[in-house]
Amino acid sequence: MKIDTASFLSFAGKTVLVTGSSRNLGLTIAAAFVEAGARVILHGSEANLKTAHAQLIETYAEAELMLSSFDLGDPSAIEAAFDELESKGWMPDVLVNNAAHLGLGDSGFLEQSPDFFREVLEVNLFGAFRCAQLTAQWLQTKGGGAIVNISSLAGHQGIYGRSAYNISKAALDGMTRAMAQELSSFGIRVNSLILGYVWTERWNHLADGVEARRRKNVPSAAPSSQEEIARTVLFLASDSAPTLVGSQVLLDGGMGIQQLPRDIGV
Repeated sequence: MKIDTASFLSFAGKTVLVTGSSRNLGLTIAAAFVEAGARVILHGSEANLKTAHAQLIETYAEAELMLSSFDLGDPSAIEAAFDELESKGWMPDVLVNNAAHLGLGDSGFLEQSPDFFREVLEVNLFGAFRCAQLTAQWLQTKGGGAIVNISSLAGHQGIYGRSAYNISKAALDGMTRAMAQELSSFGIRVNSLILGYVWTERWNHLADGVEARRRKNVPSAAPSSQEEIARTVLFLASDSAPTLVGSQVLLDGGMGIQQLPRDIGV
């Protein structure tokens, strides 16, 4: 029996929007979709988009790319951007809600300002909601597509001192389940990818001993690579698993299976 795997992971003729794709993980995901034959909409700040575009064109000279720098914290900007995508024939068949406000700040829950809390949720939840809603309204008329929400283990096991981020990711997971239920009848598959440690350039600037301790306390002994994550996103967005609906796929190096870090013990 022959199983055709290549065609299932082909996105030829498809348009993909990856939010937060002007650098780091988002750019790696965008590159994977380009490699798979998709037209890709890059999203991020204007300065970073120029650099990302140049990097992709250098590797993939024939890549079909569009740049969009709308503010995820501004609903009117999102709507204007989608109006432009539609007018130019670039509405997405696949949406990857990757962009995130990390919720880093100097104040804990007791001192956190309502404005900061709202700022984090505007990007991580409401921005993702509006992008997904506008994409789904379009996909409903086309007969289907896929949405992948990039979430975090922080939505299940909170990071101390980052309450807004933890809450936003828990809410995003709930939204994934709600979307999947309502949209599956229109052929729109919605799933989420829940991440733990992800390698980025920030790992090169960790304080002495921090990286070693992180690796020691993760069952995989390593952070997830951006390439591994990108391959998983392609699978979730592909036709490979048509009944994979509303799933929350853990790609966390095994962090979610342990009660405490290994070097603490019980």
